[in-house]
Amino acid sequence: MHVEALELNQFRNYRNLNIELDPYLNIFVGDNAQGKTNLLESVYFLATGRSHRTNRDWDLIYWHGEEAQVKAQVTTAIGSFTMRAVLSRDRRKRFMIGGEELRRQSDLLGFLNVVLFSPDDLQLIKGSPTMRRRFIDLLLAQISKVYRHDLVNYNRVLQQRNTFLKSIAEGKGKREDLLLWDEQLIHYGTQIMVRRAKAVERLGELAGINHRRISGGEENLTVHYLPFYAAEGSSDNEFGTLNSHDFDAVRIGEDFAQGLEANRQQEMRRGVTLVGPQRDDILFRIDGKDARQFASQGQQRTVVLAVKLAELEFMREEVGEYPVFLLDDVLSELDFSRRSSFLEIIGGKVQTLLTTTDVGNFRQDKLDHYREYGIVDGRLVGEG
Repeated sequence: MHVEALELNQFRNYRNLNIELDPYLNIFVGDNAQGKTNLLESVYFLATGRSHRTNRDWDLIYWHGEEAQVKAQVTTAIGSFTMRAVLSRDRRKRFMIGGEELRRQSDLLGFLNVVLFSPDDLQLIKGSPTMRRRFIDLLLAQISKVYRHDLVNYNRVLQQRNTFLKSIAEGKGKREDLLLWDEQLIHYGTQIMVRRAKAVERLGELAGINHRRISGGEENLTVHYLPFYAAEGSSDNEFGTLNSHDFDAVRIGEDFAQGLEANRQQEMRRGVTLVGPQRDDILFRIDGKDARQFASQGQQRTVVLAVKLAELEFMREEVGEYPVFLLDDVLSELDFSRRSSFLEIIGGKVQTLLTTTDVGNFRQDKLDHYREYGIVDGRLVGEG
């Protein structure tokens, strides 16, 4: 899977850009605030339907512009096709595949799979559980229509159940009617949690291999899925025992139902659902210690890099081809040995779009083949 060509019109600080990309390594060089990150953002937006930097779509439209477009020629195992996104200030955003407009934004996922690694991704370790849930949900939503379906329906039922809980708190709803929402919540929530457990277990295996390779075998990384009942009630020593074998659908459904019943009075008082996959978490450990609490920033960066590489392999195993890898000025922080190990892992098999302020950091890595582009104020000024 790779992007053959990319065209931007009125997107961020790009008035017009047409660029052909190498199927493997593409390095975008320029000073800060010139548009390198904007270019990666355009590919991410085209693939996922949203920006990784802002929740306001109009921020993506050129200053004083009325409409922005991102267009790409994409080649995958099923063939070559055109993808296009259109953003307007006064209309909803639209996405087209081969000229046919998609009815729902969620239908966009899966046509162009991407993995992004930006400086903000250190929050995957340091940030709130919301960041880690968003990470696993985007990964699974890109590769599974079933997961997307279950996630959309779970969130719909969750919102409706919360509305009903508020009506009970206000004396307008009947407690017995809550059981109808419980059944749907358990059904969709169980499917989500089973898939998350299996994915996190496999990601942990792959990330551990990558981490040992990047760190020279000096450290051992493990990744653990924490369902809501473990995250809220387990001790740290119990975390390491959780894996996909502990999470069959029957057990999760039973634990879910017990959690709802145990929290029912509190939920009705507060008007909000207190248990479910919306409270799951993921734990990263280095040599048995919680990376969030005990790892240095350098160690945390290496963990995230190993996890991102694991994403690549996980997607390849699931759909049969690698996604596009977007790296936003993160490798310059690695020492020569770790950077070289990373480039060796992805070399010649993954299309990578990489930004940097100093290409000299990579020339010393003796890369076999890459295409280099200069970016100045939203313009392509050199290619080699």
